Amino acid sequence: MKRQTYVDKEGNIVDRSFESKKPILNFFFVFGTILPIVIIIIIVVTAFKNNGCLKIYNNLKSASLNYAKDEGTVPNLEGESVTIQLNDMYDDGYINTGKTDNQVCSGDIKITKYKKDYIYTVNARNCGQCSVNVKYGSWSSEQSSYPSGKAIIDVIPYYNYYDREVSTTKWSDYFDDSELQDEISEYGIRLPMDMEDIPKIPTEAKIINIESDSTYYYRYRDRRWKWYDIKGDYSDFSSEQPAGYANKDENSEIETNWSEYSLNYPAEKDYRTITQTTGYKFYYLNEKGEKIYYNSGKYSAREEVNTDKYDQKDEDTATLYRYKDKQWRWYNGTKRKYSSEKSTAPKNQPYKDRETEVLGNPTNWEPESDVNAANQEYRLEERKIMTRFRTQYEMISLKVLKNPLTRKEFEEEVKMSIPEFASNENYKLDVTYKFKYKKS
Repeated sequence: MKRQTYVDKEGNIVDRSFESKKPILNFFFVFGTILPIVIIIIIVVTAFKNNGCLKIYNNLKSASLNYAKDEGTVPNLEGESVTIQLNDMYDDGYINTGKTDNQVCSGDIKITKYKKDYIYTVNARNCGQCSVNVKYGSWSSEQSSYPSGKAIIDVIPYYNYYDREVSTTKWSDYFDDSELQDEISEYGIRLPMDMEDIPKIPTEAKIINIESDSTYYYRYRDRRWKWYDIKGDYSDFSSEQPAGYANKDENSEIETNWSEYSLNYPAEKDYRTITQTTGYKFYYLNEKGEKIYYNSGKYSAREEVNTDKYDQKDEDTATLYRYKDKQWRWYNGTKRKYSSEKSTAPKNQPYKDRETEVLGNPTNWEPESDVNAANQEYRLEERKIMTRFRTQYEMISLKVLKNPLTRKEFEEEVKMSIPEFASNENYKLDVTYKFKYKKS
């Protein structure tokens, strides 16, 4: 069949097949171009409104927590809640209309203690399009998992409990400060480096707290001197006979302190004691791997390096020497009668030769001081803090109730309020949660 040709008034050929498709093409143009733009605009406007409402809700939540803190009503027991009227927060200046879209919202906020945080259930009204009763529908059914991404959430606590037995171990032995860890533990105290040294608790027990108790321990050293009967004509202490003095008093003998170590061998004397040891160049490596030497890299005896920091040494060595000398007092005329070294004056020897002082060995550390008015002149006391520990722990049963209960059901079951029950150390409260949210 031959295709029919159409012309317009000017004689131009007209494609009537295109004209017939024009309405369909117009539809697809609108559907494919204008409609997506409209949808995008709706989404942007909706998102803007949603963000504006979320901002209002967040401002109300923040203000409610500050209000509850100042009023002393913040819940501190898991599952407990407090409801705050929004009008009260406006009246007391905790929020202003600028933070709620220039409107004074009515309604309330419930703050529920949830584990270590809080869940805020906002019930804002008279907030225009952000009013919860306008913007959202009914509550969802309860669910076990937290409904992330939902603006209005409520939490419902359910309660069970364990039978609980609380015990405390005996005190441990005392620990020196150097035996304790540097860091403060979760119990607010420094614990021993070796926790095996404190009393054990049963394997199935759970630690509630570890307590410490500190006290002073004491030890002392006694000073002693030689005492004599008469003052006489006596010299200062000297190893060799000083000019003007004829006699050496052998009973006054003392020894000097050791000299410092030296590479040079000292002169030998009949009153001198000389010792030798191996000297090293001690060092440690810094963060850059560089050697940092003790005493500027001079040879040193191990006993001179009074820190464990310098824990390495060069291979080359040298012999080091040190010495000490005996000394005496020299005299003319009558010789004194010297006593042996004593802390107090012997009978008929009232004079103390202070330069003959020696210091006794330290005693063991004891929990009681042994310094008093009678011995404080010659007794030198040290003290240090010693700390002991004991552990408070709990043993709990299996859960008592077959199924967890609502607050009302639980309080009827145990014949106590939740706060009363939670404070009873014979039981341990177990709180689980379910959640629901307002549907969009």
